[in-house]
Amino acid sequence: MSATKSPEKGGGGGVNSNRRIEHMFEQNQLSAMDFEAMSDEGLIEALRAVHGAAAAAQAAEVFAVRELYRRHRAASAEPGPGGVRAGEFAAAEAAVGLFVDEGTAAALIDIGLVLEEALPRTRVAFAAGRIDLAKVRVIVDSTRALAKEVVDALEPRLLEAAARTNPARLRQAARRWANRLDPAGTQRRRERRQEDRDVRIRAVQDSMAVFDGLLPAPGAQTVAMRLREMSLQVCANDPRTMPQRRADALVALADGSGRLCCRCGRGERCPKAGAPVEPPRRPLIQIGIAADTLLDMREAPAFLAGYGPIDAGLARSLAEHASFQVVPEHIDGDATDEAPRRVASEIRAVDGMCRFPGCTIPAAEGQLERSGGGLAVLCSRHGRLKTLADKRKQWRVWRADRDRLQWTAPNGEVHTTVREGARYLFPHSDIELPTVGTAEMQAVSSSTGPTYVGDNTSSRARRESTEPRPSSADRRTDRNAPITAFTADRPTGEELLYPLDGHIPLHRQLARIAPENDIPDDSSTQHR
Repeated sequence: MSATKSPEKGGGGGVNSNRRIEHMFEQNQLSAMDFEAMSDEGLIEALRAVHGAAAAAQAAEVFAVRELYRRHRAASAEPGPGGVRAGEFAAAEAAVGLFVDEGTAAALIDIGLVLEEALPRTRVAFAAGRIDLAKVRVIVDSTRALAKEVVDALEPRLLEAAARTNPARLRQAARRWANRLDPAGTQRRRERRQEDRDVRIRAVQDSMAVFDGLLPAPGAQTVAMRLREMSLQVCANDPRTMPQRRADALVALADGSGRLCCRCGRGERCPKAGAPVEPPRRPLIQIGIAADTLLDMREAPAFLAGYGPIDAGLARSLAEHASFQVVPEHIDGDATDEAPRRVASEIRAVDGMCRFPGCTIPAAEGQLERSGGGLAVLCSRHGRLKTLADKRKQWRVWRADRDRLQWTAPNGEVHTTVREGARYLFPHSDIELPTVGTAEMQAVSSSTGPTYVGDNTSSRARRESTEPRPSSADRRTDRNAPITAFTADRPTGEELLYPLDGHIPLHRQLARIAPENDIPDDSSTQHR
């Protein structure tokens, strides 16, 4: 695909129009442009000029966060157990300042470093707004693991192609040229790329999630063929589509049953009946739901740990095989190393997730850290950041009250986090909930009382529970008792502004920046 410019036909445009748009961008007046007065050609020129100005702003953002990282690397390394890894919290500082996730900030840092170290022409074109972040990412990805002389020959051609095509076609051309210019490096690039293998789960709407990953091609094909084999284990009258069968087969692999059960509804008359199927293992998940919703008295959302809010009907179905733990609204006592495990789980229940601004790591995966006379849940990465704050270096953290934890960033900005889990355990505490002018809708936010924690765990974990499961009569008596909720949707970099989802950092030290990719130190896991 290619494009050429046509002469402007009235309505204002061309070079003067471009300069006017760039000036308006500098003055933050783009919304005041009179698009209705422009011709079609003028609108296209305006789009190009505005997009170029936005690309230049993206470049400035990349260069700024790269410089922040470089300064942190020079000043913040503290070796040893629990020490701060060089530069690792530059992404945290940038993410908090921009209200983006740390994975996105780390990707911006990585791209800035690659441009500075290996792609000077791309850096200049990006700074001038001639190419945008999406195309810069393609060039960065396509030149990784190439010899310097190949990159020097390939970069100018990629920039020429970027000026006349979209990112998808640019990626195709880059792969073709790289393989032709460096055929001997194919194995080297493959071996290097295999180090980036990963599996990701991302929450989407309506109690669904996207499950994807990056695997070596033979392994991916092995999974694909196994799922297809399982999808054909049912009879022709099974009502599911092939995509639905593959999805169900993946879950069957994970739950240990290893076989897809037919849903034709014909029972023993099904030709596939009688095939041996292992009983599925109980899922290692935690769910939370208000007791009156569990009893079908209202339809408040529930929470699934590691995912986020799910509808009440699904939560009631999951709760049929759950074990429970009582969690009071106001937790008394302190969880030390000798304190009962129950107290620690109560703190995790009300915190819900890591208490660092913007972090969505579930509380069950975090560790308890002392803060301002109490305890709060932090993931391993932000536990190290708090260690830095305790030494009065760069960050500061203190507890404003029972609910609020306040963080002061190195630039002096104060960010406050609250007990997210409590917003679902005790809905009346969610004071930021918008009101709707009907009694039925407002009733959803009026529940009070003690809390039950629903925990769908393995049989071994259930035997370790310190609280017996309440009887049906008990649950009928305590109508106001909610059940716990942990976690929230994990944000990604899929926004139009940051087309960085799935970016694999070229600099390995940045691969652990995202909290979900952090490997806890042995010293931190001892306090969980």
